[in-house]
Amino acid sequence: MTTFVLCALRLTCRRHSLKAAFYSSQPEHASARNTGKVVNVAIIGAPNSGKSTLINKVTERKICAASNKVHTTTKLVRAMCYQNDTQIIFLDTPGVVTEKEQKKYNLPDSMINACHKSLRCADVVGVVHDVSNRYTKDFLHSDVINMLNILAETPSFLILNKVDKLKSKNQLLTIIRNLTNGTIAGNPIPGSDKNRSNKIDKHLQKGYSKFSDVFLISALNGDGVEDIKNYLISNAKTAGFQYSPTEWTDQKPESLIEEAVRAKFLDFLAQEIPYKLNVQLEYYEDIEEQQKILCSVAVECPNERLSRLIAGAGGGRLQQIKSHIRTDLIDLFKKTVVIDIHLKIKNKNESL
Repeated sequence: MTTFVLCALRLTCRRHSLKAAFYSSQPEHASARNTGKVVNVAIIGAPNSGKSTLINKVTERKICAASNKVHTTTKLVRAMCYQNDTQIIFLDTPGVVTEKEQKKYNLPDSMINACHKSLRCADVVGVVHDVSNRYTKDFLHSDVINMLNILAETPSFLILNKVDKLKSKNQLLTIIRNLTNGTIAGNPIPGSDKNRSNKIDKHLQKGYSKFSDVFLISALNGDGVEDIKNYLISNAKTAGFQYSPTEWTDQKPESLIEEAVRAKFLDFLAQEIPYKLNVQLEYYEDIEEQQKILCSVAVECPNERLSRLIAGAGGGRLQQIKSHIRTDLIDLFKKTVVIDIHLKIKNKNESL
């Protein structure tokens, strides 16, 4: 019986605590002599479906930039955790993006290729889908389906996120039938018309027929996340560790700080304003003996009017943003963080 059937009967999600990994500021690939079990997991899905939030919850660090706006993740980021002699390597990818969106939100060219790159590296693919979005909850994004069809031989599983926001849990069965075309692990879902689903033209299908499992979760709360972690551990294969068990990302600390700042500005600022900002780390120092990080970040604004709008009355909004960024960075690095953030006006030397 699939995970879906069990979850559908119980319609419950459990909370679990995870063991924290240690931080390594200078990642080094592990020796081939260090062997155990390894699984590379590509996490894909539509923008703002909760991909980064899920990875952060599993790894217990805010490694992947996450906000309440679309296109927070702009590049491929690896996040690792280690348990039961098993290394899980998550490949966090940008949400699928069109050329129109790329221009609208001033997104880097690399975003379009990041998802495809992660798929080529993956042993298994997890598709995160937001069931709280009433406009898209009943069908997968066409680009996601195309990606899955390209790598049809790679095992994949479906993650229904934000189930806690559904007013009626009775909708779940219909949503699952639509997103899986009525089939999980080669078996028809009870109540599905298998013959009818087989006759549907591929271009008209709402979902994907080759998911091996379905999980119901709330990534923000952590409900159901432990089940995904156990599933991945069970699918890991014996191999040499790609990273040391003490490493938890392939990103440099400087890059992580810039992404954390950018994500928080996305959270606090309206509409497309934060996409016009350029975040630059100006100073970084890791004082290991004090377990403290010192850093300074400049946020470049297109003009003075926008700079004053962002700062708020008496600089209050900027101070509020800085406080939230500091909290996120403490959660990320697991040490004291002292950060200074100032606004700069493009092509001017003055700052606020």
